[in-house]
Amino acid sequence: MTLFSRLLYTIISIALLGASIVLIGVAVWRTSNGFWTGDGALDTMLDAIGLVIIAVAVADVGKFLYEEEVVADREMRRPAEARGSLTKFMSIMIVALSLESLVLIAKTSRETMGDVVYPALLMLLAVLALVGLGLFQKLSQNATAAVPPDREEDEEDEIDDRPIAASKPPARARRRNSSPVAGPA
Repeated sequence: MTLFSRLLYTIISIALLGASIVLIGVAVWRTSNGFWTGDGALDTMLDAIGLVIIAVAVADVGKFLYEEEVVADREMRRPAEARGSLTKFMSIMIVALSLESLVLIAKTSRETMGDVVYPALLMLLAVLALVGLGLFQKLSQNATAAVPPDREEDEEDEIDDRPIAASKPPARARRRNSSPVAGPA
């Protein structure tokens, strides 16, 4: 990965983290202001919870981008890497959608029951995203299993042309590496 792209993703991650901190600050300010003035303290608290949930999701996305694009320095050459990254990202989004819909349901159910439709649809969207992620995991399982993981160089030096079943270590090496709790193999 080039230095420019690493720098770009670092700046994006810092910007997302900064936006997250600003959202948390706004949530704290609105909540404290609502309590001091006495204007709809519960509503401002529910709004603040929604802002904090969004802030956590934004911070998680920034952290995800930093870990995947700057720290890991990989280009997703293997299906398992892409599957893991997509799963991590979608999990962040599903949790944020679920929490936001719960806050909205709690807020709108206090006012009018007719307004609960939007939060219920948002919860349905979160459930569909979770089902879609599970379907993706199930369908991509074969692609991940078909490609063997990378072997380290020292393991490649020890591998010979014998079949896998015949490449057990000698009995003396097995006894030395086995734990006292484990029984005979």
